[in-house]
Amino acid sequence: MRSDPRCAPCLLNRVLYEAELSTTDKELKFMAIQGGIEFLRENFKPGTNAIQISTGIHRKAYSILGDEDPYREKKAESNRIAAAMIPTVREYISGAKPEDRFRKAVLASIIGNSFDFGVQGHKVETENFDGFFNELFENGLDVDDTDRILELARNGKVIYLCDNCGEIYFDELVLEQLKEANAHVTLVVRGGYILTDVTMEDVARMGLDKKVDIVMTTGSNAIGISLEEAPEELLEAMRGASVIISKGMANYEALSEEDFKPIAYLLRSKCEPVSQSLGVKKDMNVAKLYL
Repeated sequence: MRSDPRCAPCLLNRVLYEAELSTTDKELKFMAIQGGIEFLRENFKPGTNAIQISTGIHRKAYSILGDEDPYREKKAESNRIAAAMIPTVREYISGAKPEDRFRKAVLASIIGNSFDFGVQGHKVETENFDGFFNELFENGLDVDDTDRILELARNGKVIYLCDNCGEIYFDELVLEQLKEANAHVTLVVRGGYILTDVTMEDVARMGLDKKVDIVMTTGSNAIGISLEEAPEELLEAMRGASVIISKGMANYEALSEEDFKPIAYLLRSKCEPVSQSLGVKKDMNVAKLYL
């Protein structure tokens, strides 16, 4: 996906957000914002790759702040909230008709994609997540290609690209449904700390390596996936997949103009540029398959 003019203020807003998470030093916050402005002045041009811009500006901010993981507390908070909700969601899924369980698990994982702190115009519900979840779960999917996604996954090779902490607890429910469908599942997480994204630490803590066949990383802390920085082993696996299941907006931005197909994007549409690119309205639950 190409950068949109609206990306610039959103990126600067997120740099400020993570600076405030990281430090109380006002001068250091100014330096982080100044660094972001400088980076955009040098690199933000029509037609630029959205992932390269977002990765570059956050790496610069982290370097200025001297903080490799400013979102650590937000990640822990997301995990606590999600973990508390999981027993109830498991009951929702187990109580559904067998043919509806994959759809319900996907819907839960998309609601979990709302754990995305610092996105301009998007509020993460932490005070009443149960109520928020139940309302969205009742509303269902706004774009629903889950039957076709499951058909491709059944007895096939699935690449599952993770996104945020908190969300990963709901992803586990999807992974279980994929294994029920006899899919060979490769789980992919970030290769380093960036935003609230899942890393190998989260996989180890949750024991997710025991729920899937292979775990890989993207090879770096790039937003989404940088194809230039990704291991060749991962790229080969993606080329040979029966279906790639891509969670979240960053992975969509990274892969929407690439040739990896079939690919299913599961996400909550939290910003206007991504929503418009997908052909949906903002704040929709999207499970969209591209063949």
